[in-house]
Formats: sequence, C-alpha cells, structure tokens
Amino acid sequence: MLIAAAHLGEYRQNRAMHVAMAIEVIHSATLLHDDVIDHADTRRGESTLHTDQGDHMAIYTGDFLLARGLRLIARSGLQLREMARIADAVEQICTGEVAQYLGRNKVPGYRAYLRRIMSKTGILFAASAASGGYCAELPDDQIRLLWHFGMRFGAAFQIRDDLIDMDESKQSAGKPTGHDLVEGVLTLPVLLASADRDFRRMLDIFLNSPRSHRDVQELIRLSHQLGAIRQSRQILQRQVDRCGETLDRLPAGPGRDMLFSLLDLFH
Repeated sequence: MLIAAAHLGEYRQNRAMHVAMAIEVIHSATLLHDDVIDHADTRRGESTLHTDQGDHMAIYTGDFLLARGLRLIARSGLQLREMARIADAVEQICTGEVAQYLGRNKVPGYRAYLRRIMSKTGILFAASAASGGYCAELPDDQIRLLWHFGMRFGAAFQIRDDLIDMDESKQSAGKPTGHDLVEGVLTLPVLLASADRDFRRMLDIFLNSPRSHRDVQELIRLSHQLGAIRQSRQILQRQVDRCGETLDRLPAGPGRDMLFSLLDLFH
C-alpha cells in the first residue's frame, strides 16, 4: 500500500522501500506477539513461531524485529514528523490490542467495536498509505485522503477477518473457525446477533462457562440465521465503497490504479 501510494507523485524508490520494509517488519513483530497472546497454533495455514519454538523465542524475535524496523526507518531519511506518525501508529496498535484483551468475554457497543478495529488494524494501513504520500511529496490534503483511505481499508480488512472466523473452513482461513469466540473476542457478526434477546442469553452463558466446539458452532449457526453475517457483509461493503470514493479524489495514474486494485481483496 505504501509503495502504491508513493507512485501517486514522483516515486523515490530508495526512501519508499526503506519505509515500506520498516512497516512490514514492525507488522510482523506485532503478529508474533499476537500469536503468543492469542494462543494461536497456526497463521495463514502454517505453524506459528511460538508453537514451534516456544513463547520466549517468539517474543524475543518480535522485539528484534521492532528494533530492526526502527533501524530501517532511520535509514529512510524521513523527517521527524513522519517518524512520529509511524510511532503513533505502533502506539495505537498496542492500545487497541490492550483494549481487546481487557474487553474479552464482554459484549462491546458498536462504536467501541469500531474504535477497537481502527486502533488495532486500521491505523497501520493509514500510516502506510500516508507515509507513501509523504515519500511522493504530495500536498497535505492528499496525504490526509490517503490516511482516511488506509483507515477505511483497515476497518474493512478486520471485518473481513471477522467473517472468515465465522464463515470459512480452517483450510481457507488458515486458523480454526470460531477461534475468536473461543478466546472471548467478540467479532462483528456476534455483536450484531447479540441484539436478539435469546442469542444474547446464550452468548452470556457461553462467555461465562467452559467452552466447547459444539457451542461455538451453534452460535455461528444462529448468527447466520439471524442475518448477522449478511449485515456484516453490508457494513464491509460500505467501508469498501468509501475507500473507492476517497481514491476518486486522488490524482489519476499508476499509483491510484494500484490502490484501487487492492480493493479486489474484498470481491
């Protein structure tokens, strides 16, 4: 996303590549730590590092990657303002993850859910897109548009992940179906389904009792039956539509075309 955004203006490969590598390395670090916290055995269909090598090695490796990310940012020649943007993004990712951790086994409001996914996922996409615009020396108003595009894209990406957790097989999702539910993390379909009184009663019992795979599957089935999956897909599509509307306001050219192509992920 950063490299695509950097093609909206004069593309400076050395700067863009260093910043893109830094963000990707930082992202990988957060995933390593997430897998330890979430007790995740697989990611993208492969064994996680903590499963193969233990929690200590996964945490040390994540810390090492964070340090390497900082080194790459330093080599990029970014101004302090842009470095602060990336630092703020990492800080918000941490606070978003803490909010999710402390909110386990609780039913959040819709606004609280959106705040969580914007911090947890949207912020890194936003920082990536905006940093790409900075690398291309775009005007501030266009960099702000890229920030909003990234934030909306990240929200859509997280909702898509929520749907995968509820709606796809382990083979296609790369992780067991209903994993978030087992961990007490309530995704958008479950949140929407909880508006039904009977579902909410079952959910409260589930969150306060030993959890079985059978219980998870029943909650997923009811979420489908109540239309929560369909409603979640509609909310996802609205986020994607807003991404497209934002891109329409950016300069035409290869960079915008590449950013538009990223939206194919949701089709």
